[in-house]
Amino acid sequence: MRLKTLLFNKGIFIQNIRHVGWIGLGYLVCLLFAMPLQLLLAYTNEDHYRYHQIPDQLIGLSKDFQVILTFVFPVLLAIFLFRYIQVKLSSDFTHSLPIKRGLLFNQHLLFGLLVFILPVFVVAAILLGLGSFLPYEELLSFSSILSWAGTTTLFNVFVFVSGVFVGMFTGMSVLQGALTYILFVFPVGVVVLFSANLDFYLFGFTSNYYLTQKLETVIPFVRLMELERVPFTISEILIYVGLIIAFYLAALLAYQKRHVETATQAIAFPALRPVFKYGVTFCTMLVGGLYFGDMHGANGWIIFGYVTASILGYVLSMMILEKTWRVFAKWKGYVVYMVVVTILGLAFQIDMFGYEKNIPSVEDVQGIYFGDSLYQFNEEEFADYPDVDRPIEYVKQSFYYEDKELIEKINSLHAQIIKEKNQLQASSEPGNSIALQYELKDGSKLARQYSIPIQTYQKLYRDIIESEEYMQNQNPVLKLGDEDIAHLDRITIYAFKNGDRVILTDREDIEEFHQWLQADVENESLETFLDKRFWWSDIEYEWPDRKTLRVSWKKSYTQIEAWLDKRGLLAQARFTADDFTHAYVIKNPDKRELYTFVRENDLEATFADRPDAIKLEAADEIDEILKQASTSHDRGDYIIGFYSEEVPYPEFQILLQEHVPDFIKKELP
Repeated sequence: MRLKTLLFNKGIFIQNIRHVGWIGLGYLVCLLFAMPLQLLLAYTNEDHYRYHQIPDQLIGLSKDFQVILTFVFPVLLAIFLFRYIQVKLSSDFTHSLPIKRGLLFNQHLLFGLLVFILPVFVVAAILLGLGSFLPYEELLSFSSILSWAGTTTLFNVFVFVSGVFVGMFTGMSVLQGALTYILFVFPVGVVVLFSANLDFYLFGFTSNYYLTQKLETVIPFVRLMELERVPFTISEILIYVGLIIAFYLAALLAYQKRHVETATQAIAFPALRPVFKYGVTFCTMLVGGLYFGDMHGANGWIIFGYVTASILGYVLSMMILEKTWRVFAKWKGYVVYMVVVTILGLAFQIDMFGYEKNIPSVEDVQGIYFGDSLYQFNEEEFADYPDVDRPIEYVKQSFYYEDKELIEKINSLHAQIIKEKNQLQASSEPGNSIALQYELKDGSKLARQYSIPIQTYQKLYRDIIESEEYMQNQNPVLKLGDEDIAHLDRITIYAFKNGDRVILTDREDIEEFHQWLQADVENESLETFLDKRFWWSDIEYEWPDRKTLRVSWKKSYTQIEAWLDKRGLLAQARFTADDFTHAYVIKNPDKRELYTFVRENDLEATFADRPDAIKLEAADEIDEILKQASTSHDRGDYIIGFYSEEVPYPEFQILLQEHVPDFIKKELP
């Protein structure tokens, strides 16, 4: 009886039902629409396709609607259930009752939990009943329903307790709702904003490295959206339970310490008001710097973004705290803030922490990833996205290197880049992106990304590109042995025209073509690596069980071209002069973007009439510019329009200066 007296007060219980009972009823009705009713609609629908749209798990049924319910109703309940502490008269009256604060808090909290647990298990019971006659045995099995009920309850409790926790620190209901949602995204948001801004200050730093760590799964509503695809792990469940307990204890302590007169105050505890004020200022400052940095890139604009956004954030936070717009005379705190932030910014600018010059010793390196982007190093990037239609790679391209000699060469390139930091940052020459990720013997990692002009580092880069391990890793076709080819079903060459293709199934043809392709790949050099011409076609090796290997037929691969031409297959395998009746070429002196130039000059309609364009009709000339043209670059020194009888409009491509044939230079110098 004493426990009942301590945990239950009939008057408060009845008041809660009258005050917030509608939230639980509304939640129950919405759940009924989202779950049982959807299953009945699908079952009675005569559309066979719709019948098969029933998901494999209950969490996927009306998934978006379930997520909205989970992140709207619990927050509403947290606001309305503890609304009395944010209204002065209600707060005075309630806290004058002969009930200890802790008991009062716990009864409200338990009532809130009951509001969400009951509807979930009512719907679970209905689903269990539907399972006796609906043909969804696995979906409506006891274990499936229990899993859904447990997951939904866990998230409901987490969101509700989070809302209560936030409510204990503010005296405004609107702010409680806003801060609750901010709390869910705050950890990831701060990491993203801070990392993105460090891109402007630390040479070699790339926020992409940190933003590819699936940070979005830390955001609760994003994690709930992904549950159908990636189930909860035990560790995640324990983390959520731990957060619920931590938020509950913190909220209980805050409720007991909170003063009644803080009702209607933005922040209930004076010690937290500077945290709110400078937190808002700092976050808005980061947003402003990031916006102007991405839009303009210049340091002056970045600083402008920092200053203007921080002033806006500071004034806004002061207005919320003071509940008045008359805050423009209170600048002392902002001046102190700017001094601290300026010192912090200078510390990063001068690399006080030694980030930029940190190069691991070769002896400490287990292996190294090397490529164009850190995204390439995430081998499990698509592991969580199963697709039954995606072919399986027979041999994967690899960016990981373990050869000590090659590691030394990459390490030397890294050291040279750091040594020439000032020249690289001052250079306006377009660069190539290179990314490195060291795997150290102690288990730690070190990642960097730079933009450098490859021509400047040609010798160092050549030693890397033309090394045996690099060639093998970047070109998996070189790893194929006789046994791999013996089990090969076919080789298909997909031409980029009208669906044409060449299919090799004869064993002798397959072996010969493969030998010539390997020879072409082995002959690649730094020059072919830097060749920006678009490739001719895609080559696909196909094994049983849908295993494949794709190779791009680069324009430098002349031996397979000769082999196909000898067998009369070249016209099926790629564009040739026979596919076009003529071509027009015009100079692009300002290197305008391809389709911007085409649109501004209306080339589709006026190419033939332009006096500054030349017409090519000879097959050998058309074939030569086909070999030199590219669609992989948007900007070129010349614009080409290829015309054919089948298509009424031209195929536009570009020519770079280093690939322009002499007969065009004579006509268009």
